[in-house]
Amino acid sequence: LKNEEYIDSLIEKYWFLTDEIKNDYIYYPLEGYLFPDTYAISNKDASVEEIFEKMLDRMEEILEKYKEEIEASKYSVHEILTLASIVETEGMNDEGRKNVASVFYNRLELGMSLGSDVTTYYSVKADMGDRDLYQYEIDAYNPYNTRGPNMEGKLPIGPISSIGMESIDAAINPNETEYLFFVADKKGKLYFTKTNSEHLQTISELQNNGEWDQY
Repeated sequence: LKNEEYIDSLIEKYWFLTDEIKNDYIYYPLEGYLFPDTYAISNKDASVEEIFEKMLDRMEEILEKYKEEIEASKYSVHEILTLASIVETEGMNDEGRKNVASVFYNRLELGMSLGSDVTTYYSVKADMGDRDLYQYEIDAYNPYNTRGPNMEGKLPIGPISSIGMESIDAAINPNETEYLFFVADKKGKLYFTKTNSEHLQTISELQNNGEWDQY
């Protein structure tokens, strides 16, 4: 992935890959573009390049179904996959994903920061299950960190995870809502609200009912 000639050859081959993946601040150029699936590879000596391209071919199959919607969107395919990657890590089911996507689009339209913890974890290359975030990590500018400064109305610089078909569909066909906030309880159920006061009330109720994870 550090081979610029190889990356250029992929950009030339696949319509959905653009120079956006070559941004110096992006950790891994193909993050979010390698479709997660089960692959049969008959040659045990297959090269990494062959495996990558098999996964990219599968992603092309998926994205072809949405090509017209992507081209009609105000967002680039890179931005759509970036948002889909956040939905992948935040949404628990199909309906949840479409509502999560709606929240993020609404926030972008209003010039609000996405405020997504998963982007901050990715920015510091830490797994969510390993530890809590430090305040200085949350407050630090990083083009992946949507909780940091100067990220109002902005997506992360690139995808932060592998992306399934349901999350891609949610990013392209989100629910139409007025939601701006969501939170999950201990069981992963998502609660969506329109205002910060409603959001805080939901958290308070979850805490009182013992359904809120305390750190």
